[in-house]
Amino acid sequence: MKKTLATIILLIGLLSGCGQTITPEKVEQQPGNAQNQSTQAPIKNEPKYFKVGEKVKMGDLAITVNSVKKSNGTQLFKPESGNIFIIIDAAIENLGNESAALSSLMMFKLADSEGYSYNQTILDNVKGSLDGEVGPGRKMRGEIVYEVPKKAQGLEFIFEPNLLGFGQAIFKLQ
Repeated sequence: MKKTLATIILLIGLLSGCGQTITPEKVEQQPGNAQNQSTQAPIKNEPKYFKVGEKVKMGDLAITVNSVKKSNGTQLFKPESGNIFIIIDAAIENLGNESAALSSLMMFKLADSEGYSYNQTILDNVKGSLDGEVGPGRKMRGEIVYEVPKKAQGLEFIFEPNLLGFGQAIFKLQ
């Protein structure tokens, strides 16, 4: 039991990036130029918002939310009455020199304009997942599903690459 607890604490420490805050940066593509350039970092403590389709660099990881769609479910999985499924297609690129561990449960969340956050759910017809190891120079793409009330407004998809939450990229979905 003590060994397991010590291993978990060590793992969290290693994955947390030593508590360093990571500021998200939008990656701009210059016409005819293969190199990416980033914008200036935002003012400290001011949230920075991004749009679907924008590539955002945070430390050695870059995330792109490719698309967002709504679903009423499948034959096997239906949302509760008054709810819908939100399916987010995203890709993570590892720009660093070392492998990175990804956990959709730990690194992503969905919130609305009232501050409510929603848990991920299971749907049987999603493509891939954003869980596992992504090697240097590699990309991982998958879909993440959330069940939300139909009346939810101002949905934001939040990416926190450090498990202890030091820095966020917030994508406006509506």
